[in-house]
Amino acid sequence: MAFKLPDGVKITPWLAQYIEWKEKYPDCLLFFRMGDFYELFFDDAKILSGALNLTLTSRDANKNIPMAGVPHHALNVYLGRIMRLGHKVAICEQISEPGGSQKLVEREVNRIITPGTYVPEESEDTGRLAAFSILSASRSKQDAEKIALALYSAEAGKLEAGVFPFEEAVSLISAFAPHELLYPSGLNVEKIPAPLKNYYLVPQPNEVFKVSSASQKLKSLWGVPSLETFGCSDDDPCVGCMGAVMSILMSTQFGAVSHVTRFWILRSSSSLWIDSASQNSLELTGETNSLYSVLNNCVTPMGRRTLQSWILRPLTDAETIRFRQNAVCSFVNDTEVLNSVKNSLSGCFDMERAVSRLLSNSGNIRDIFAVKDTLNIIPQVLHPLSRASFLNVFEIFSSIPSLSALKSLLDSALSERGDKNTIRSGFDAELDKWREVSEKGELWLEEYIARERADSGISKLRVGRNNVFGYYIELSNAAASGVKIPEHFSRRQTMVSAERFITAELKEFEGKVINAESKISELEREIYAKLVSGIRINAAVLQQLGRALGELDCIASLSKAAWERNYICPQISEDGANDIEIRAGRHPVLEAISGNPFVPNDVLLSSEGARIAILTGPNMAGKSTWLRMTALLCIMSQMGSWIPASSAVLGITERIFTRIGARDDITRGNSTFMIEMLETANILNNVTDRSLVILDEVGRGTATWDGMSIAWAVLEHLHHGAAASGCKVLFATHYHELTSLGILSGVVNLSMAVNENSDGITFRHQVISGAADRSYGIEVARLAGLPKPVLARARELLKSFEKNRVIISNAPVQKSLFD
Repeated sequence: MAFKLPDGVKITPWLAQYIEWKEKYPDCLLFFRMGDFYELFFDDAKILSGALNLTLTSRDANKNIPMAGVPHHALNVYLGRIMRLGHKVAICEQISEPGGSQKLVEREVNRIITPGTYVPEESEDTGRLAAFSILSASRSKQDAEKIALALYSAEAGKLEAGVFPFEEAVSLISAFAPHELLYPSGLNVEKIPAPLKNYYLVPQPNEVFKVSSASQKLKSLWGVPSLETFGCSDDDPCVGCMGAVMSILMSTQFGAVSHVTRFWILRSSSSLWIDSASQNSLELTGETNSLYSVLNNCVTPMGRRTLQSWILRPLTDAETIRFRQNAVCSFVNDTEVLNSVKNSLSGCFDMERAVSRLLSNSGNIRDIFAVKDTLNIIPQVLHPLSRASFLNVFEIFSSIPSLSALKSLLDSALSERGDKNTIRSGFDAELDKWREVSEKGELWLEEYIARERADSGISKLRVGRNNVFGYYIELSNAAASGVKIPEHFSRRQTMVSAERFITAELKEFEGKVINAESKISELEREIYAKLVSGIRINAAVLQQLGRALGELDCIASLSKAAWERNYICPQISEDGANDIEIRAGRHPVLEAISGNPFVPNDVLLSSEGARIAILTGPNMAGKSTWLRMTALLCIMSQMGSWIPASSAVLGITERIFTRIGARDDITRGNSTFMIEMLETANILNNVTDRSLVILDEVGRGTATWDGMSIAWAVLEHLHHGAAASGCKVLFATHYHELTSLGILSGVVNLSMAVNENSDGITFRHQVISGAADRSYGIEVARLAGLPKPVLARARELLKSFEKNRVIISNAPVQKSLFD
């Protein structure tokens, strides 16, 4: 792609070099290294200036070459902000030293950074890359409704993939929240599900999604004869998505992808599916006022990542749930060990991130130190777990091979943090020799200038050095007045206030020093490469250890929450039903943030009894709180956490759907009611007999009779629809007429308790048996402060409406599909 220069700009050698690289990477902001700065020019400079609020200058006097730049040592500070804005960056680095025989410094692009592949040194706002393809309609009808996907976490180097039903795939991608979402360029954009259009969509050539070539690429990368090694057939459609992800990684990392040591297959039945609307309405993640914020006592980035994953992907395997519950129990019963483990974990660094950065050529010596220091603290982390009561927790680390050889290498090679020399003295004899030359050089320099002062009688001589002239002797004009300059001094530079000189002896010394510095740098680079190679060989084990540390940190975090907040261990039912029996349950988030005593409530839903609860009562009485509490406690239970309740027996739920709150989507032309109906349709089309369905005020977004009719029909469908015959349902409504459905065998009427007296009403925030007879809307309006004349007129109108409305409480109830 030809780069077009503005009129009047003359091509100089450096500009020709810039144009050469810009034409190779036209879709990137080209960070062009010029000395101590990365400079950007033309449109790139304008974009950078606007994005980061930097001063826009010009390279030429005529201001035809706009320029903006950042200091090279602060690159990472700016990269994070640029990535958050969705830009791609190409780093064009200097690869030769300035000032040599070549007039033009050599440069080349050695790193491409994209929002989905970015791994900063410290920030947890790292890249997430995903790819998906909608399976061809030429396949079976069942497959035509599925999506293949791959999810790549840049900081952990973790690649996951699978094939899922349409809505489940959308939910997985939404939970992952990729910074870049790849799709085949041949796909009709209109077919892309609406929720996925919220992400930065990046079309890729259809060829990179081709399963056969992707399979060969992955098998070659990991040195396996078949992908069945990792639980996936070679012709699985998700292999094409993994191929697309790896193509991006190989092109941006210039082939440095050894940190991706394998992939994990995702299966539909392995985790509780929480659809994307429910993820948002339940406020599962987020730094404040979320389930994550309440449970997050993690002290490592690995732990925080694990906690996010456990919340968004709760388990469906009872044995694994009980393993986590028992691990939490061990810590709750011994807080001394809990505190000891957490204190030790706080000294661990993000080893997964360090390995990912080092093996993708974006790391530095601090990442090697992160690996070294973490390996050294592991014995301190594991020692308390040697007690008999913690053997179950210790199992997390039981399958991890020894890393003693790597630990020994890093310990012998690296000094302590903060030491002058990063490489330990005694590790490399040749390096020690050249360091001695350099150190003796400093002593020689001191002795030399002292000798020159004595021989010349000029006491104010001083020695200096810069990158242009090397070493020199400087004498101020005032000090030079009336003194004789020694004959062996050769004038090197005249300045306003001083003269600079060189001598043959000083130049000879300079040659030795420069040679020593060059050799030291060369040897340190070789040792650095050796250490990175050692880490590369052990990458898979280091990542396994990083994940184990994250799991331990997450369990410790859940244990701390359970102990401090008086949680109990829920019993996982053995009978195979997804029944819910929660006694005195409490909303975990509201309890944590309110600081006030929380009114507990029971939740009882059973396949043998009432599995659908219709909840009526006034606004502000706690209906939505009870609904959300039920979903959150089910999620906490299946992620292995303890829960806020007095007791609980819970079956395994496979899907959670919620329809809570009112919102619109004007950008796509969807009204509040349309959003409500879209979400309700998604539930009814995907509900199973092992689902938990939570519906709040379905039908309220349209005319009363329309809305009531829809709500009535939805409830009947959830009661005896074929797919929903065993699902558990909480249905909050102001349509009191719906309580007529209580005659159905699986339906129970509940309401929010209210105390009413001459002064008004008091909400008890308690769920009780029976239907409410009023909504108390005017009383809520009074509490909100509506003017008294308005309230009086509202009461007058209400009496009139109640007297004259059509009574439908005797409407026919459809009791089965065959009525």
